[in-house]
Amino acid sequence: APSLVPVQTDAMSEQQWRRRVLADLVAATAASSFAAPFVAAMDTAITKHAAGTHGLLASLNEELAVLCRRPYAFVASVPCRWLFGLFFCTYGAANLADTFSRARGGFSSTAVLGASTAANMSVAMAKDAAFAKMYRPSSMKVARPAPPSMFACFFVRDLVCMAAFFTLPPQLSAELQAVGATKVAADTASQFALPVLVQLPASPWHLLGLHLYNSPTATPRERLLTIWRQMGPTVAARMARIVPAFSVGQGLAR
Repeated sequence: APSLVPVQTDAMSEQQWRRRVLADLVAATAASSFAAPFVAAMDTAITKHAAGTHGLLASLNEELAVLCRRPYAFVASVPCRWLFGLFFCTYGAANLADTFSRARGGFSSTAVLGASTAANMSVAMAKDAAFAKMYRPSSMKVARPAPPSMFACFFVRDLVCMAAFFTLPPQLSAELQAVGATKVAADTASQFALPVLVQLPASPWHLLGLHLYNSPTATPRERLLTIWRQMGPTVAARMARIVPAFSVGQGLAR
């Protein structure tokens, strides 16, 4: 996770700047390429499950089978391109913000958090709206416009998640070190554990947003019952998708 210690100004030539920026973008590309295919399969399965058109496990097996049998076709698919764009924007924004803030002598963590949050939240909400339209219920013959209430749910979900991805890990690491953990162990535990555990409070908001799109006339009771039925598999799937996305992938992006 980004350090909370003020960073010092780097005196770099134009050539060094170009190399640093190129390295930032190459790292973001590599991490995005690693994370996108698996997370695209997970997100497709989660969205189909929320729409009631497929079981989550059956849909995931179907997507992973396509990934194994026809990897080039899967990587070129619309869902995978959405996920690559999401991760590239997030990792790229974080890397570039860190590089530029270090040269300006600012607080690296503040710049990284602001840039990565803005990039991730804006692209993630657009991606999830696109997925909801692509994998809508079979009864919805034509995709309808995404309601503002759906974006509001996704906004809350992402706000909770970004805090666990970037803000809370340094604090948890400091607490673990205070009770005797080594810095390496504390950093690793906080960076991997928090993004996974935060899916418990974040997943209901994700499901509510999708249900607002899939069932616009449902009663509050119907929404609660649907979310309750879908919570277990969705939380498990969203926890699984976080490992390549913001635990391993975030490490590769640096």
